[in-house]
Amino acid sequence: MSAQSKSRWMFIGVVALFALPFLLAVLLRFGGWQPTNTRNYGELLQPPQALASGVFHLLDGQPYEWQPTKRRWHLVLLPSSTCQNQCAVKADVMRRVWISEGRLADKLDVLWMGNWPESVERFEGLREVRLAAAINHQDLLVPRVAEQMTAALVDHNGFLVMRYPLDFDPNGVRKDLGRLVK
Repeated sequence: MSAQSKSRWMFIGVVALFALPFLLAVLLRFGGWQPTNTRNYGELLQPPQALASGVFHLLDGQPYEWQPTKRRWHLVLLPSSTCQNQCAVKADVMRRVWISEGRLADKLDVLWMGNWPESVERFEGLREVRLAAAINHQDLLVPRVAEQMTAALVDHNGFLVMRYPLDFDPNGVRKDLGRLVK
């Protein structure tokens, strides 16, 4: 084998070394394959659900503004109407999750449906909201069950992108927020 054909085969080998993984990834992606395990704790909604402006209102009646230029994420917490002690405990844990975001906490609003439990300390990122009368919360999140709370993540543009199961683990929410809030 001549030196020219050796170098030609070496070049083809190097190109194949870089091109084959790319071609395999393209084939898997457009073939419909999805990984079984993902890194996120919540359920990723595909496609994300657009929430119209005016869906949330502050308790004083003013509409909640999304303000996409501020790049704020929104953690929506929806306690059931009969949830008292258990939701107060979880509210305190979610307050701690907000605090754990540290310097990035100002890029996260916690939207609590209804009145914040009086036994739990308030914090800067808390927004007490209600849904507009025409919106059904079961269409927005997962169904509510007595003595439990659901949660969801809404991006800065007002798209519902992730929801959490009933009795979600706040640690999983904190990990998801750590990946998203930058």
